[in-house]
Amino acid sequence: MAFDIDPSIIDKSLPVPVGRQLYGLLSYQLSHGDIPKGTRLPSVRRLASDLGIAQVTVAQVYQQLRDAGLLEMRKGSGAFTRLDVPDHHDTTALKTDVDLLLSKAERMGIAPMALVAMVSAQAQMRRSRAGLTIIFVGVFEGPGNDYVAELQPLLTSRDRISLVTLEQLRDDTDARAACEAADLVLTFVHRKTEVAGMVPGADILGLRFIPSDATRAALARIDPRARVAAITQLRDYIAIMRPSVQRFAPHVSNIQVSWSYAPELDEILAGSDVVIYASGADHIARAVRPGVTCFEYRHAPDPAAIENELLPYLAALRETRARGDLKVVSGGRAVTDDQ
Repeated sequence: MAFDIDPSIIDKSLPVPVGRQLYGLLSYQLSHGDIPKGTRLPSVRRLASDLGIAQVTVAQVYQQLRDAGLLEMRKGSGAFTRLDVPDHHDTTALKTDVDLLLSKAERMGIAPMALVAMVSAQAQMRRSRAGLTIIFVGVFEGPGNDYVAELQPLLTSRDRISLVTLEQLRDDTDARAACEAADLVLTFVHRKTEVAGMVPGADILGLRFIPSDATRAALARIDPRARVAAITQLRDYIAIMRPSVQRFAPHVSNIQVSWSYAPELDEILAGSDVVIYASGADHIARAVRPGVTCFEYRHAPDPAAIENELLPYLAALRETRARGDLKVVSGGRAVTDDQ
């Protein structure tokens, strides 16, 4: 699979250094895209030439991506992607009983993913009395709480999941201690290395996130004649806004990107028919004039990552916890804490 970058994505007129733009673009694509593990990236020389930037800038970005756990540098061969893309299983061969269960769940208004979580939790019911303590490390509090709510149905009633932001993790010793003590710390796959650096003793699982169904639908509905403003909260990710919009709205061409505190933001919003803002930039919605379509570019946990990575990981933790909760008494008979 070829890994190509549209040179026009890097905008040298933006008030963000090209190195930061390139890092944000690549880190997003490597962690949220569908690039298979082992895909070779362009050489430093070629990418620098294609983008019209210095080779040292590209080399530094590749180094940062390697340090973040997103790239593997092979001597003499170049840079390669490290993350696996979860497999999406075909459900056409489900048995009759499963079909009946799905039909019953549909009549009861239970979503398929909620049903999967219920079945998994029931099948993997832990033998210990205590639940798992799980912490999700997010970037922004609002979206982070929403992600926690989306993950909650995947857990049993005895599990406890809570949110800690990256800012809290950096500044608060209690937040770091809580992560160290938790059974599992969840975060975005491209933030795993950063989180591990702050809580090296924690058991950390990086989750892959993809654009939500609601976001995809909203992008597809945009009028092709619309003047679109795509606003990011984090300047590092300004270069990803245009391709992220065009991925699901290829019919839209008039897209102006900016960040949420740019000096010219009011002028950009005033001249737009549609405003799309990244998570964390909620204040943008309040600045948009009445009648203008405005929505958040929201992500959601990848269902394939949930099924193939998180649920098996939780099952393994439950087994470990169950074995750890056993006590050996006289005669070699094992009993649980409650016996």
